[in-house]
Amino acid sequence: MRRVRLPVIVVVASAVLSGCGGPSHSSVSSSTPTPSTGTAPSGGAVPSFAAATTRTTAPGTAGFTLKITALVGGTRIYSEENGTVSFRERRAHLYKQIPGSTVPQELVLRGPFTYTNGNVQAALADPTVKPWTKLDTRRLSAKQRAAQPDELAHVVAPAYLARGVASPRHAGRAPDGTARFDGVVDPSRLARMLPAGVRASIATAVRNDYAAKPFAASFWLDGRGRIRRVRVDYRTAQGSRITIDTTYSDFGSKVAVALPAAGDIADISP
Repeated sequence: MRRVRLPVIVVVASAVLSGCGGPSHSSVSSSTPTPSTGTAPSGGAVPSFAAATTRTTAPGTAGFTLKITALVGGTRIYSEENGTVSFRERRAHLYKQIPGSTVPQELVLRGPFTYTNGNVQAALADPTVKPWTKLDTRRLSAKQRAAQPDELAHVVAPAYLARGVASPRHAGRAPDGTARFDGVVDPSRLARMLPAGVRASIATAVRNDYAAKPFAASFWLDGRGRIRRVRVDYRTAQGSRITIDTTYSDFGSKVAVALPAAGDIADISP
């Protein structure tokens, strides 16, 4: 059976979610803000859904917040990450709040290198331990690369989901003035529609984070046609409910990738 991998909460939930299989049902949560009418937002025309991904990624960078909620066997597991990312190069500064840990995980991505403060708790107890690690992803084997989540693709993938929707439905104006669209994301169509430069990484991230079969999604576009929010809510074959809610903001903002002192970084590359 297919394993459902949740990159952010895998530390806590992987044992529970392993072997869940593909989804038996997908839906858009009723808690999603519902527009009052099915007409265009006041003060402007309905933005182009077909151009949404292009307009979202065109500024090159954005701030983001990504929230994952998993309801597994009656237990609700929640995680959140935020930061700034680049849509054009492997450059990002991320923070994760992982269930079971009081210390946020911080990651800096610079080209092939991944830096993380994964040893920070151990360093608090033992001053000889370097709190940061450095991984050169070019030195990973094919098997290791397959097991290593692509942190950047994971958080930018929601911006590309719109390309997998063949027949979006304009659902009117949300309370914040954005235009809402509902649709069904077909992973096969999405893979065909992705730009060649990101096709492999985004397709893999979608395969790991979302349902294997077509799944429902809601999108909110601002007046410039940029995707401000994407919400996906689906159930696995065993009935676990997964909600992935992503927002984008601060388009064109700087991605700060300053590193700690070299003496605080341990190279863990193979």
